[in-house]
Amino acid sequence: MMLIFGLMLLQTAACVEFNCRFDQSVPCYAALGHKLNLQMVDARNYKLKIIKRINNNQDDPVCRVKNDTRYESECDLFKNRPEVTFINGNLIINRVTRADSGNYTLRLDRSDGTVASADLQVKVEAPIGSVEVSIICSSSGVTSVSCSSDGDPLIYSWTLNGHPLMDGNTNIQLNNTSHGDIIICSVKNHVSDGQKSISVEDCPGMKFNCRFDQSVPCYAALGHKLNLQMVDARNYKLKIIKRINNNQDDPVCRVKNDTRYESECDLFKNRPEVTFINGNLIINRVTRADSGNYTLRLDRSDGTVASADLQVKVEAPIGSVEVSIICSSSGVTSVSCSSDGDPLIYSWTLNGHPLMDGNTNIQLNNTSHGDIIICSVKNHVSDGQKSISVEDCPGTTTVAVTSGLTSTLTSSTLTSGHDISFYMIILGCVALVLILLFITACHFYKRKRLKSTPAAAGDTELVYAQISHEKHNKKSGKKKSESLSAADVEYAAVGPQTKRKEKKEEEVQYGEVRFTPSRSNARQEPKEECLYSQVQRR
Repeated sequence: MMLIFGLMLLQTAACVEFNCRFDQSVPCYAALGHKLNLQMVDARNYKLKIIKRINNNQDDPVCRVKNDTRYESECDLFKNRPEVTFINGNLIINRVTRADSGNYTLRLDRSDGTVASADLQVKVEAPIGSVEVSIICSSSGVTSVSCSSDGDPLIYSWTLNGHPLMDGNTNIQLNNTSHGDIIICSVKNHVSDGQKSISVEDCPGMKFNCRFDQSVPCYAALGHKLNLQMVDARNYKLKIIKRINNNQDDPVCRVKNDTRYESECDLFKNRPEVTFINGNLIINRVTRADSGNYTLRLDRSDGTVASADLQVKVEAPIGSVEVSIICSSSGVTSVSCSSDGDPLIYSWTLNGHPLMDGNTNIQLNNTSHGDIIICSVKNHVSDGQKSISVEDCPGTTTVAVTSGLTSTLTSSTLTSGHDISFYMIILGCVALVLILLFITACHFYKRKRLKSTPAAAGDTELVYAQISHEKHNKKSGKKKSESLSAADVEYAAVGPQTKRKEKKEEEVQYGEVRFTPSRSNARQEPKEECLYSQVQRR
């Protein structure tokens, strides 16, 4: 219970209360999710009806209330909203929603029988959230400031070092800013407000200082800041001339006590980023048009006149430096370097030792795996560099050695982990091709042998044989062989026995043949004789 009570106190403390009256002429603003107290009547002895005007007819939602008690059967306006209560003649909405916006009419029936009514417009707005401010410095030197927040609707205002700026947008561009200036963005609506401050020192940039009496040129970076010191005292009257044609038509600017005469300052016309502070000419964003020869003519308070000349040169600062290695098939390693800016001066080092080459491209002859090459680029206003390792370049160098009539080609390869993997893949592919060729050769050899050998088991061959007729002499026990005449010779098909493939020599096959003699030479034999013959394969 103590925990719950503590949370309720916290919510109440964090809640913002807004008070309005039904007889006020201006709109009533309430914060989304916060508390609204609408004063209706001063006394408790009343009977009233609250109407929300939507269609301006009898279907509009209403709520009838008497003595702080609403008639539930006649209160569709706040139906199922326990956070809406009536206390001491006040309508209290503890958590305002966007649906509470609208036009209301309060109709009061007094105890004396009179009737009174009042109208009120309620507008619900989301309160301001956290305010965020960021500075964006472009390459051209323009300083942009952005401001954002939650809530609706939002009204923005800006101040620079406490002085209001004439801009009410979410983004502004600052022209006359210096290191350490304070920018404040304020955001508000009808129910809340907030602000955030930021310092210009959070914006990186370059500043160049020159004097009108220096003998060497003054270099300034394009888009950055230039501070030209003119005089030490503020009590002065001077004229700045930019020498173009060296005549009276050259652009000038007359200045006195840090104030320029706008009618006599065509040199910096329509350039709010050019200011005069404590005898210094400050250009917050230098352009290429600021290059040139200037003359400062100073009229002192004692009547004397002094002048000084100054040459200003504007250069674009160095951008990102890019280095790449190119390996040719002949083994020559070339290195290329590039960057933005003008004019650019290149220098090279190999493992910390300077190389005698100031070009954008160089060729390296005596380099090894892991050597470090650094390309440095600079001009008068900035510098940059980039390093790269020779191991990033895969390649092969080949040296030919000749002795007598024979020539030997030796290859020494600078390999990295990627090269070894590449060659292993090639060797694997070669081995696979050789295996496939060997299998193919074996297959063709086996087919050729099978064609030159007898038919395999299971095939049916017709074998023809000449059969000689043998008679057995019972008396002598000898067999007598007789030759049969052509008419007596008959041919029979003999089924060969199954042969094993591993036998190389031909086998003698035996078959039982029943011989039927021809009618012309037939002897009267009581029964057929069994003849056996040796069969030779044709």
